[in-house]
Amino acid sequence: MEDYNARLEELRKVRELAARKKAFAQQVLSSDAYERLMNIRAASPELYEQLVELLLALQQAGRLPAKLSDGEFRKLIERVLPQKRETKITRR
Repeated sequence: MEDYNARLEELRKVRELAARKKAFAQQVLSSDAYERLMNIRAASPELYEQLVELLLALQQAGRLPAKLSDGEFRKLIERVLPQKRETKITRR
């Protein structure tokens, strides 16, 4: 029973942290940028976590404007994503 309660407590903490991350994102992103972040969260949870951590670091460093627009957020995403290599197919 004690193990069960410990798991419940851990799950509660994880949910609380997730809720705090979403609330933080809503504060620092415009509505369009926030919607984009939620789409990223659905498609790639790892990238979502990486972006939220980056936003938090930028805010703590004082390098984040009041609200990040969608265009600015897209530029931030481009910096985080690895550069795709172009594949070239030649037919003979």
